[in-house]
Amino acid sequence: MNTGTSEKLLALIPQSGWRRVLTPHGTGLRRWAPMLPLGCLLLALSGSSCFILHRDLPSRSFRSMGGMATVTLGTADADRIEPVTRQVQVIFDRLEQELSTYRSDSTISLLANKAGVTPIAVSEDTLQVLSVARHFGELSEGAFDVTVAPLVNLYGFGKSPTPAAFPSEAVIREQLTLVDYRKLLLKDRTAFLPLKGMAVDLGGIAKGYAVDRAFDSCRSARVEDFLIDLSGNIRVYGRPQWGEDWQIGVRDPFDRSRIIGKVTLRSGMALATSGSYERFVEMGGQRYSHIINPKTGYPISGTAGVTILAEDATTADGWSTAFFIAGLKGTDKFRQKTPSVDVLIVPDKYPTEIWVTPGLAKVFVPLPEFSEAMRLLHP
Repeated sequence: MNTGTSEKLLALIPQSGWRRVLTPHGTGLRRWAPMLPLGCLLLALSGSSCFILHRDLPSRSFRSMGGMATVTLGTADADRIEPVTRQVQVIFDRLEQELSTYRSDSTISLLANKAGVTPIAVSEDTLQVLSVARHFGELSEGAFDVTVAPLVNLYGFGKSPTPAAFPSEAVIREQLTLVDYRKLLLKDRTAFLPLKGMAVDLGGIAKGYAVDRAFDSCRSARVEDFLIDLSGNIRVYGRPQWGEDWQIGVRDPFDRSRIIGKVTLRSGMALATSGSYERFVEMGGQRYSHIINPKTGYPISGTAGVTILAEDATTADGWSTAFFIAGLKGTDKFRQKTPSVDVLIVPDKYPTEIWVTPGLAKVFVPLPEFSEAMRLLHP
């Protein structure tokens, strides 16, 4: 398995053509927004996680794994866009069949149904995803926990409906007894959850893994220049055009219609973002993030957005969740374990602050209005 991609909340953006606009971010506050062609704007508003920068490049989008996927090819491979897109879609749809918690016939749903009863046989892909997810649990000291599904469902982010009121502390404690990545047993191509009621949620890693599998497939097919985006989990290869690099716009976590700056991605790299604006529920007039702390059982607060730059999408996807949960104060211990990963963190506060590691600072350019918001996360 190739484990080196990135997941992100981002947008492909033009390098020029900015206009000043008013936003509801506060009285009189002004934001810079890209002057996007109508087609790109409609794509963004329809659920895509990225604005396509190069209008002259071939690009195709389709729905898969609960989100929007986009395949973009460089000029050298322009005539291959249709077969390459079909190739990627086959991979994504197959993995959705195995890894989706929303499909009652998926491998992951069967694993939950057989929890506390018997191990189930799993494919090599499912085994790899579960193994990597458990490994991220160990590296993050439980901040990333693949067995968080009971808590996800408790707040209505899974298959269960949104509760009318915030769950009681007693109910949260009860669900916490079902959350522990160390109890997930993997052996001889089988998986087992030992307690009835346990379940896994691969929302924090499956899309990154799928992007990596599609990336490897495109490389095997000798596609020279391409970008693969699955719900903001992006990995690139080659260049969009001669003399250019891929440019990815990181969304403003307080206004998902805009960006805070752009990242230049070199060939092979990946980017992933976790943001509180992606999914949320409202209970009692209060908005709660879909990212749950598996140690406390409560939705995360204090972090608005995290972007991870990594060598593969699986890594970027997993660490974006872990760093989101750790927050700005908890980044140091994770960074010591992940020297090849670079991070951008936006705390949930006003005025906006953008904290970046030195490596990401070299490839991230904030919009003019955010230049003074930049802060450096020292090694």
